[in-house]
Amino acid sequence: MIFGTAGAGVDYGELSSIKVSGDKLFAGCIIAVNAATGEYAWHFQTSAPGLQTENNHILISDLVIDGEKRHVAMTVPKNGFFYALDAKTGKLLSAKPLVKVAWASSYNLKTGRPVEVPLSQGGGKQWTVHNWWPMSYDPGTGLVYVPSTDQRSKSHAAVESGEWMKATVEEPIPTNGGVLSTAGNLVFQGQGTGEFAAYAADSGKKFWSIQTGSAIESIPVTYTVKGEQYVLTPVGWGSGSRLFAPAWTMATPQSKRGPTRLLAFKLGATTSFPVPPDIVPPVPKPPQQTASQEVIRRGEKLYVTWVCDGCHSPGTDGSGAWVLDGAVPDLRYAPPEVHSQWQAIVLAGTHWDKGMPGFADPPKFAFPHMKMTAQEAEAIHAYVIDQAWKAYSGEQHNAHNKREHY
Repeated sequence: MIFGTAGAGVDYGELSSIKVSGDKLFAGCIIAVNAATGEYAWHFQTSAPGLQTENNHILISDLVIDGEKRHVAMTVPKNGFFYALDAKTGKLLSAKPLVKVAWASSYNLKTGRPVEVPLSQGGGKQWTVHNWWPMSYDPGTGLVYVPSTDQRSKSHAAVESGEWMKATVEEPIPTNGGVLSTAGNLVFQGQGTGEFAAYAADSGKKFWSIQTGSAIESIPVTYTVKGEQYVLTPVGWGSGSRLFAPAWTMATPQSKRGPTRLLAFKLGATTSFPVPPDIVPPVPKPPQQTASQEVIRRGEKLYVTWVCDGCHSPGTDGSGAWVLDGAVPDLRYAPPEVHSQWQAIVLAGTHWDKGMPGFADPPKFAFPHMKMTAQEAEAIHAYVIDQAWKAYSGEQHNAHNKREHY
């Protein structure tokens, strides 16, 4: 059994408050164990010191390398390299950059260690990376299809190809869904813009697409029923992907408001596609603000401490609607009943079934040794009300100016 591990840390990143020395053994690794006994077989660390990576997706296949057929494990972690290892022994067979990388020039196949580039010589962070979203392999073309993301702020610079990259397909926004390759020479992928498309596996040419109206961060699958093949994909902006990056990197103002649905496609289908209307809802009038500016500022800091910004976003980066049933609601659009039930929702967890934990006793995997107090919950509420009033007042001001113009 082969699996990948994340960096050596707690919460959402590496250990920062505690000085950790050594190799951080088994962190940022591909690990193999005996499936029947759990006994350790081998591991390979794709991380370098200060560059902890996560091996989110590992592909297993038979490849011909240097004229020899090998059963290999392939992974493309965050550091930009493409790794191929012997699946039985863990021996490094190849490690080459998928894109131009800044932190290393190559790998020593004998030692399994990277040849790093010092910061003084231009080494540093790798911006174009493969992250959570799964890649795929097509035995017919012998190619791996990797959904990557450019982490530079609102960058439209072309991705600089590494020595293994055959072709790239540029997409409008940085973060999109996982990919699925099929035996019909097709690669399917959904985008944050709401487009679901099929590309030629051998050339990257777009064959077909449909605008779903909802941001897509998921992975398509294919299956057959009574001899007919279907392609299935969930759509809608939500899930753990919401923690990954700012909204503008993952969705458009329209697609982040789109409904959460499960869509199925097949050749020759005649069902008309239900195009969802793009409705921009008004901001409900918020409750009266009773907190001081000091409490509001404290709530703004706590909003980040408790990772509220990871799901709900601060300022104008939210979904722009009170969307339920699979997506993440924008707290500026909270209806009156949510404000009146704030303590029960935030502390007691009355909305656990909708994905909102109670922070009086939060999930330990994300918030070890932490419990939110009633005063902290009220401070966060004060900050949310402050943001809601700014959105509401801005909307009223724009509406007034529009009436004056007419």
